[in-house]
Amino acid sequence: MDVKWKNLLSWLNDHGMDTSENSLLVERRLTYPGTEYYGLYAKKALSPKTTLFTIPRTALLNRKTLSSYYGTVAKSLSAMQMISLHLLLHRPLPGRESLDPLFGPYISTLPQNFDYHPLSWTTKRNIGPSLDILPPDAFWALQDLSSKFRNDLVAVSSFVHDHPQILEAASKGPSELMEDNESLVHDYLWAWLNVNTRCIYHQIKNSPSDPDNITLCPILDFANHSSHLPGMKPPSPGNGNLRLNLYRDFSLLSPPDSSVDADSELHLQYGAHCNRLLFVEYGFVLSPDSIPEDQRTFEVNVDDIVEALLVEKGEIGVWMKSVLVLDNYWRDWTMHYASGSAFPSYRLVTALRLISIFPSGQLPSSSEEMLRPWKNVVLGNCDRLSLNFEEAWRNILKNVCTTVIERASTALVAPEVQVHDCIVALWTEERYVA
Repeated sequence: MDVKWKNLLSWLNDHGMDTSENSLLVERRLTYPGTEYYGLYAKKALSPKTTLFTIPRTALLNRKTLSSYYGTVAKSLSAMQMISLHLLLHRPLPGRESLDPLFGPYISTLPQNFDYHPLSWTTKRNIGPSLDILPPDAFWALQDLSSKFRNDLVAVSSFVHDHPQILEAASKGPSELMEDNESLVHDYLWAWLNVNTRCIYHQIKNSPSDPDNITLCPILDFANHSSHLPGMKPPSPGNGNLRLNLYRDFSLLSPPDSSVDADSELHLQYGAHCNRLLFVEYGFVLSPDSIPEDQRTFEVNVDDIVEALLVEKGEIGVWMKSVLVLDNYWRDWTMHYASGSAFPSYRLVTALRLISIFPSGQLPSSSEEMLRPWKNVVLGNCDRLSLNFEEAWRNILKNVCTTVIERASTALVAPEVQVHDCIVALWTEERYVA
């Protein structure tokens, strides 16, 4: 048993967790020898819906368990910001363990390096490939994630400057955390990515949809993702009783529909996500060959291509944009592959229908009358436009697909793309859908 795992179990035991052989039925093991990539493995054969472990609520790292430490002064921070701030303050020094008196043994088990994650490529020098070789939809999704990170960094930095007393217990000297420097950004990137890639939903607020209903959970976060293998599940919420669901211990059950052999790896399922989301949010992709065809869920966002079509329309394209914005159909235009078939999203069909109605150039005086059939479809008064317009938008869709295929095919033969398997997978998925 390695030292960090042993210390973690001892700490959990202090919190009241039963870590005996009969209650803790999993252990962390190296998935790939010689790396820091761990997985959760069954210590013995398990029947379906077996309780694998139960983490006491006091050992969960969330807004609730940190509130007694930071008090009311941290009310201005979101749960994401508060948890990442705590990790920032107590990041272990290289080769050491975290000195945090609250969660030190747990923090010591967290990954120490996120250079593989694309957000690190936007923040650190000489890390990762040029972002120019990413598919456009992955590039913009990464920019959105970077904006969230930067906004949280600003909020946390401002909080630290306003409340310097919280630095007294930090692992690093206060001067290192008070100054806006590269080291601070990198340390906060480590903290933020640990939360973003490892937090799970756990209700601690009255509203089930409150964004602060997140937590870091010891042991659970060693589990790897699989999109198609049987996944571990938490127990179902308690009969709709809010008091039973709030701030409870966290248990995890073995897959509900299958037994587990001893020494088998146990997985989590993040849901049916495309590679773009897995890449941007978690830093990995799934090879299509690793997923049965009837379980593949692929997606390509074509916002840039459709926006270019509107720009080509000139003045009327500007007007069509305003129509789409007003009716909440602006952007998020996607094409999908699932259950063995490819199809455009309804948002994309709606935008292409609008484009098919109007010729390029100036806005005609009869624009409102011309728009009425489209409005009727949007409002549900009829299912489709006239046959000629339905054929027109489908032809536009074919051109969109051609554009996706051509740019993906060009990227896939570029040497700078071919050396990065994750980026090859992104381009391959786009071409596959189109």
